[in-house]
Amino acid sequence: MAENLKTLTSNLSKRGPHRVMVGDLAFTGLPGKVYTPAEGNGIPGIAFAHDWRTPIKEYHATLRHLASWGIAVAAPDTENGVFADHRGLANDIETALQILAGVRLGEGKVVVHPKKLGVAGHGMGAGVAVLAAAGHDNIAGVGCVYPATTARRQPRRRPMFQPPAWFWPRARTSGSTAEIPSA
Repeated sequence: MAENLKTLTSNLSKRGPHRVMVGDLAFTGLPGKVYTPAEGNGIPGIAFAHDWRTPIKEYHATLRHLASWGIAVAAPDTENGVFADHRGLANDIETALQILAGVRLGEGKVVVHPKKLGVAGHGMGAGVAVLAAAGHDNIAGVGCVYPATTARRQPRRRPMFQPPAWFWPRARTSGSTAEIPSA
């Protein structure tokens, strides 16, 4: 098992087999970028939420890497101000998912499977990804890297989501070594 995991990790750290296309999400009325493999039918799609005051261009290499492995990624570039509206970015993530699932991407050769949708985020965007996933049965998974606390502007009651989720807590540093807390 450990050898397989080591091999898998080594393989996934390299660029994937697909040629990557980068598009402008603004054509749909939502500022941001879309990263897709050049072709693919029934591929998974992820809407990615950025960290506080971090533009999407800072995630270019990561999002390109995901697309090289056959994953379509839509990344809205909204709510970058000092007083970012977390619910507003969550709404933009939901819109990005609808775009991924409802539009032929690239040169019309990329189709995202509507049951293979996920949300992911970094920092503030990780918390926003959880907000976006809450109450949505069509979201198959949530990926959160260094989640930060987020808040809705208006309290609303929504059922909790139940897709599989990965959470990577921020590493605590003590002295010169970093330790990852156990779950």
